[in-house]
Amino acid sequence: MDNIGEVVKAGLCTGCGTCAGVCPASAIGMQVSNGLFLPQIDLAKCTSCGLCLECCSGCSVDFEKLNLWLFGKKPEDELLGNYLQCYVGHSNNDGIRFGSSSGGIATQLLILALENGIIDGAIVARMRKDRPLETEAFIARTSEEIISASKSKYCPVAPNEALERVLREKGKFAIVGLPCHIHGIRKAEDKISSLRDKMVLHIGLMCSHTVSFCGTEFLLGKLGVSSDQVAEISYRGKGWPGRLHVKLKDGSDQSIPYVGKWRSYWPIFSCSFFTPFRCFMCPDETNELADISLGDAWLAEFKRERIGESIIVTRTKSGQDIADLACRSKLVSLRSVTGRKVRQSQTEPLKFKKEDLSNRLVMIQSTKTKIPEFNLVLKSRHSILTSSRNLFLFFNQRVSEKETFRRLLGGIPYSVFRLYNGIYRLLCVF
Repeated sequence: MDNIGEVVKAGLCTGCGTCAGVCPASAIGMQVSNGLFLPQIDLAKCTSCGLCLECCSGCSVDFEKLNLWLFGKKPEDELLGNYLQCYVGHSNNDGIRFGSSSGGIATQLLILALENGIIDGAIVARMRKDRPLETEAFIARTSEEIISASKSKYCPVAPNEALERVLREKGKFAIVGLPCHIHGIRKAEDKISSLRDKMVLHIGLMCSHTVSFCGTEFLLGKLGVSSDQVAEISYRGKGWPGRLHVKLKDGSDQSIPYVGKWRSYWPIFSCSFFTPFRCFMCPDETNELADISLGDAWLAEFKRERIGESIIVTRTKSGQDIADLACRSKLVSLRSVTGRKVRQSQTEPLKFKKEDLSNRLVMIQSTKTKIPEFNLVLKSRHSILTSSRNLFLFFNQRVSEKETFRRLLGGIPYSVFRLYNGIYRLLCVF
C-alpha cells in the first residue's frame, strides 16, 4: 500500500482519524462518505512519507508487540486482555452520573485529572452545534467542556484527528475512545516519541461495534423527522439505560428508549443493521490497549438500576493510579469484582468479538476480501451455530447498506426488530 487511500479502497479503514492527526504535511482530512468518516487525501500535499500507514489501525494492529510494550507480557486472559483490577462503580456526583451513559466514570476521571494537573486537556468528541447529527473531535480544557462530551455517540467518531493539535502544543493529554481509536493512538505513539510523552491517559470504551450515520437517519425516519429539523440529539443519558433524545428546531422533543421496551432502538443496531463492515474484523471488545476500560454493567444484579453503573478494568499503573485517586477523593464509589464478573457483563459482545471472529474472518476471506493483520492467535470455534450467527449478522449489515431495503426496514415496527434480535440472542446462548 502506498498511502491511506489504499486502506479505504480495501474496506479496512476504521475511520479513527489517526492518519489525519499525524500527517506531517496536513494532507489528510476526515470527511463523511457513505455514512462513515473516511480520510480524504490531498495528493498535491502528500509527500509519501508513509507515516499514515504506519499508524493506521485499520490495516494492522500488532497485538503481541503492543502488549509486550505496554504491559511487558502477553495476556493471560484471552477475552479481557492484560489487566490489574476489575470494579463495578459510579460517579458520586449525581448530576454527572445521571447525565452519562452508565455511571459517569469517564467524565469524573477526566475532570479529576484536569483539576489535579495530571492532564492539560482531553481528546473527546461531541455532537456539532452547526451540524447536530455529526460529531466533532476537540480538546476539552475545562470541566464544562468535558461534561459536554459525555454520553455515548452511536455514530462515527474520529477523535484521533485532534492529534494534530496535540502534536503542536505543550502539555499532557488524555483521550477517550473506542478500541479502534486506542489502537491508532498506540501505534502512533510507537512511531512518534513526542506524542508518547504527551499522551498520559487512555480511557477506553468497551465496544461491540459502532453504527454508521445512516443508522441515525433511519431512526429519525421512524420518528417522522427530517435531518434539517434537528437542533440537538443525544443517544443516551438522563438515567440508565437511557433514551435517544431529539430536540427539534421548533422547540419540541421526541425520544426512543435505548433498551428494555418493545419500542426501543438498540435491538435494531444489535442485529448489525447499519454496522460498518470493518467492525466485523475487530478482535477487541473490552479495549485491551487502554490504561483503563469502561463499559455498561449488564449484570442481573443491576436489572432494576435506573441511574447507572459502570464496569471498570484497570490495565496500567496510570489507569490504576487515577482510579485510586478518585476513590481517595471520594469522587467515585468502586467495588472490586472478578474478571469473571466482567466477562458476564459483556457476554454477547465477547462472543461476537472473540468466539466467532476466526470463523467470520475465514468467511470474509472466502469472498476475496482483505482482512487486517493482527499478529494474534484466534482461538474460536468453527461450527454450524457459529456460522449461523455470523451469516445472520452479515445479511443484516448488507441489507441496511442498500437504500431500497432501508426504506422497507423503515416500515417494520420496533417490536418486530426486538423479536428478530431475540433470534440472535437465542443463537448466542449455545
